Amino acid sequence: MKLHRMATMTGVMHHGMTLRDFFEEAVRCNVPGLPFADAQNRITGRISIREIYKCIAVPDSFLTVADAMGDLTNNLDLPEMKVRETMASLVDEYVLENIPSVSPRSSAVKALSIMELHNTSYIFLIEDGKYEGVVTRMVIARRMLECFREMEQGKSAPS
Repeated sequence: MKLHRMATMTGVMHHGMTLRDFFEEAVRCNVPGLPFADAQNRITGRISIREIYKCIAVPDSFLTVADAMGDLTNNLDLPEMKVRETMASLVDEYVLENIPSVSPRSSAVKALSIMELHNTSYIFLIEDGKYEGVVTRMVIARRMLECFREMEQGKSAPS
């Protein structure tokens, strides 16, 4: 299972882009995070949907009472005005400095290990400073199923 064959190529976020730009690209590519690059196009961080939600909608204080909240929490919901404000925010405010990444030649086991280490569901493929896509846990799971089905059908599973 070669990571480079599983990679999803995405856009890269840059200084001055908005959360709307981020959400549009993340949703288009069905990935939970995107790389952030400096003016020289070097990956210097990442932006994560999970972290954005933690900042705008799920503060740590909610976590201790999450099970007790109940289903009718309209007073806690995101009003449309908040969504508009949020989407206009610059991605620069949400850049995380840790960048879980591996070489596209790395094994799936290494990628999964680093994802676990960084408590994330995705990892960037970076070779010699060049971004070559993102791989998610779900993409690896899909590839495992494909390999299994190929073996069931008597075909040799390509790596």
